[in-house]
Amino acid sequence: MFSLCCAVAFSVLLWLIPNTATLHAEELRWGAVPIPGMFNLRDGEVTGGMLVEALQLLAARLPSLQMRYVVLPMSRVDQRISRKGKICSIGQLQTPERDSAGYFIPYVGGMPIQVLVRRQSLDQLLIEGGQVSLDWLFANPYLRGALSKGRVYPQPIRQRLAQALAEGSIAELGGSLGGENLVRMVSNHRLDYVFDYPLIHSEMMRDANLSDALVSVPLREHSQLEALGIYCPRTPWGQRMTGLLDQAIRGESANPERTLDIYRRWLPPQVFADYREQLLQFFRQRANAAPLAFD
Repeated sequence: MFSLCCAVAFSVLLWLIPNTATLHAEELRWGAVPIPGMFNLRDGEVTGGMLVEALQLLAARLPSLQMRYVVLPMSRVDQRISRKGKICSIGQLQTPERDSAGYFIPYVGGMPIQVLVRRQSLDQLLIEGGQVSLDWLFANPYLRGALSKGRVYPQPIRQRLAQALAEGSIAELGGSLGGENLVRMVSNHRLDYVFDYPLIHSEMMRDANLSDALVSVPLREHSQLEALGIYCPRTPWGQRMTGLLDQAIRGESANPERTLDIYRRWLPPQVFADYREQLLQFFRQRANAAPLAFD
């Protein structure tokens, strides 16, 4: 009996004491921009999202790192990385400005951005082959569109959007941390269209009380996946994190079924079906890529 009691007490003691890996894990903070479907919040805390699940795959491969989220607007995330803070970001599009401040690690394929309009306004668009053209949108004086201030748009259309902004063909508005307030403005008839991603559209349609339902129309000028990735600061710490994350990402990309399951759960079914082959090609290329080199 005495031996049995000792064994039970010893087992309880082991359960109460943190394991060595947890005790000595290094903290890796992630700048989490609360964009619907990517980082979802409740009472200011991250509760889930597509990028949360993508990071969980990396966390399983990097048990020496303890990951924590810091909720920030996009501008503050970029600012902390440029000031060499010990923080990384995920879900970023690559830009020259960000490259000057941090190391970019391609991770997942981002869906093409689309045009969001009210369902009853759909017949006002010139849709050819299931797509609408930017040039047609910007030449139409009866449709009011807007860009989200501080948000980075995909490289293939970035220059054309900047040109339209300079010409006054589209407005630029601030607001919520992730720019989703513009989607609500379309629903409330304050705008006629905005540009956003299928994930954000479907998440807001599911969870937000929109006045009018919105539909998403593909853009003629942007139909290919674009790499969404991670930025870590250009410091010795950031370089070390970049190497660890790059290795984990290449390993995960070699067997992408778990990542594809994340896409399948979060994207509208037709969008996932349309881009599944592009995703597989993206992950094949990522798995076979050489380790990132540092300049």
